[in-house]
Amino acid sequence: MPSVTPAAPHGARPRAARRPRSLALLVSLVVAATTACTAPAPPDDATTTTTPTSRTSPSEPAATEPTETEEPPASDDAGAAESPEEAFRAWLAASRAPDVEVACGYMEPALVDRMVAEMTAQGWPGITDCASMVTTTAALYAALGSVADVEIQVREERPDAVVLGVVYASGSCGSAVMVPDGTRWRIGEQSQEEC
Repeated sequence: MPSVTPAAPHGARPRAARRPRSLALLVSLVVAATTACTAPAPPDDATTTTTPTSRTSPSEPAATEPTETEEPPASDDAGAAESPEEAFRAWLAASRAPDVEVACGYMEPALVDRMVAEMTAQGWPGITDCASMVTTTAALYAALGSVADVEIQVREERPDAVVLGVVYASGSCGSAVMVPDGTRWRIGEQSQEEC
C-alpha cells in the first residue's frame, strides 16, 4: 500500500515555507532588542530641556580587525568636548560598521553585561561579550538592509546624565541615558527600548 502524507490543514504552510517569515521575525526582534534604546531614569529636581529633533544617516568605514575595549576612542580635536547626541551617533555608526572597539567603548560595561545576558537568555548563539554582540547585530542590520537613520531629541539634562529620546527609521524607539566620562559621553545602563 502506498504511503499517504496527510494534507496540511487549510491555511497552513509547510515548515520550509514558514522559515523565511520566522527568520525575518527573529531578526526584527533581535534588531529591536539590541538597539540600545533606553528608558529615562525617574526625574528628580533636574531641569528638562528639549531641543529640535535632528535626522541623520551616519556612515563609517568598517574596521579591519575589531577588538574590544572599555574606553571610548580619543577625540581628533583634543580641545573639543563631544555632545551626548554626537556620542550616540558615533556609537550608532560604529555599531553598524561594525567597529567593535569604538562601539563597545561608547557603552558602559553594565549596559553591555545586561544586553549580553538578555540576548543569551533569548537563545542567541555565540553572544558572549560586547564584540560578539556588536558583530552579530551589525550582520543582522546589514542582512535586513536596515539604515542607521535616527531622530534624536534631548528629553532631560541632569548633572549626572543627559536623556535622549531616540526614534529609528524602523519605528523602534527608546531613551538613551548618556553619562559623562571626562569630555566624552557613554550610553548608560539605564537605557531602555520603549517601542
